[in-house]
Amino acid sequence: MQIVAKARHYFGLHLQDPIDMSAVLQALGISQDCLNLSFGHVRGMTPAQALLEQRLNKLFAVLTDHPHQGLKRALRGCGLGSTADVVALFEQAFGIEMPVFLQTCRRAADDRLFRRAHPEPSSLVLPT
Repeated sequence: MQIVAKARHYFGLHLQDPIDMSAVLQALGISQDCLNLSFGHVRGMTPAQALLEQRLNKLFAVLTDHPHQGLKRALRGCGLGSTADVVALFEQAFGIEMPVFLQTCRRAADDRLFRRAHPEPSSLVLPT
C-alpha cells in the first residue's frame, strides 16, 4: 500500500505535467514490475489507469469548484489531452454528459454567488 500511496502522491504533485512512469520508478526507487504488482494488488488496475483516474477525479473537482474557467484550461491543469477523448472518458467514468455536468456546476456556482450577495431568507423565496 505504501508504494501505491507514494506513487499517487507523486501523481498529485505532477498532475498537470506529462508523467513518464520511468520518473515515478526513479523517484520511488522501485522496478516497473514492483509498481505494476502493487497497483494490481491494491487498486486492481495498472499505474497508467490509476493516473488517468486521478486526473479525471481532479477534473471533476476543478470543474465543480471553478466551472466558468473553460474546459480546455481545466483539461490542461489536470494533464489531460484532447477534449473529445477526455469528454468520452469523463462521461464513462462519472455517468453524466459533460455539457449537463458543466451546466449544473455553472448554475450551482451562480446560485452560491447570489446567496452570498443576498443572505437574507426572503431572497430564497420566489415571488408568486
